[in-house]
Amino acid sequence: MKRLFFVLAFFLLASVLCETASALPRFASRTGAKCQSCHINPSGGGMRQAFGQQYGRETLPVPTWSDAFALDDFSTKLTEAVSVGADFRTLFYLQQIPDTAQGGTGATSTTNNAFFQMQGDVYMNFKLAKKVSIYLDKGIYAGFEIFGLLNILPGNGYIKLGKFVPNYGWKLDDHRTFIRDLTGFSAERGRAELTGGEIGFNAGQFTIMGGGFNAADGFGAGVSKNKALLGRVDGIFKLSDDMNLGLGGNVFTKEVGVSDRMTLFGGLGTLSYKDFSVMGEVDWISNKVVGKTTTGIVTYVEADYVATPGLDVKFIYEFADRDIDLKTGSMSRYSIGLEFFPISGVEVRLLYRFNQEDPKNVSDNEFNLLIHFYL
Repeated sequence: MKRLFFVLAFFLLASVLCETASALPRFASRTGAKCQSCHINPSGGGMRQAFGQQYGRETLPVPTWSDAFALDDFSTKLTEAVSVGADFRTLFYLQQIPDTAQGGTGATSTTNNAFFQMQGDVYMNFKLAKKVSIYLDKGIYAGFEIFGLLNILPGNGYIKLGKFVPNYGWKLDDHRTFIRDLTGFSAERGRAELTGGEIGFNAGQFTIMGGGFNAADGFGAGVSKNKALLGRVDGIFKLSDDMNLGLGGNVFTKEVGVSDRMTLFGGLGTLSYKDFSVMGEVDWISNKVVGKTTTGIVTYVEADYVATPGLDVKFIYEFADRDIDLKTGSMSRYSIGLEFFPISGVEVRLLYRFNQEDPKNVSDNEFNLLIHFYL
């Protein structure tokens, strides 16, 4: 637990001293922009607005290579009322397989490797009026979001109604991270989308939003009366021309069965100074099952540095403890890698991840090669 408190102290200190985030938070932190500045979805992620398209095509890639392959008059608009977008991520992974047959020594006897189509999403946005639209996100597997968006409230506010992933935590593109997987917002856990509504206000530097949803979705009479509630507050602060600070927090609670409940409390932060950015999230997870409450914690800290235009160096630390009352059972991950944006619409990510388990560590490190095409 002492190591955990040091990690939390580091994260909180970094948050106080430093800067902003959203969607892929480090990009928001570098630009000082909110989620909806780059994305159609006010919660971030998915289809990109004009500014997000421009940033992804002109700022991220290697400048000379990108210029050589650039499309003239590029636009994702099919008509004034219909726009499209896409994200395709293909992963090749190689992972050590612990040999548990030889007396549980943890020695590595083999490795596993495979290609995996991690993501395949196509987006469409139908503009019904100047501030009214229907948004559709269809994934290659079961992922599916569809909602109506009304940007009609004062304070640059909006109403969102339909089926979508609640706006809890950072929407990272790696669904295996502890802060997405163990909080229940990962495809690894099944359908993360819930049906309901969300209201948000983007007044000045702050964003305040709340939502209400079905706790679990079914069809027709199969939908339970159980509900889930979400609240979130975050702010972006420009400390200087080169430095941005983002801080926020959110809560999510849902009924499970007759009397059980899961509740999440999360803290968010980003810091960005010139080409360096740090982002983090800490979540407390409370599960009440048959009158007994178990409390866990997950932590994510990521540091990124633009070594040269088109090439980022990254370091990631993750920690998870499903039950903080137990002395053992925690997990840690250390990842180091490179992110390369050679030309517009293409990303190559190399990542090596060291996995550590307590009380008995096994050899299960992994290497990831991710190819990402985005529109």
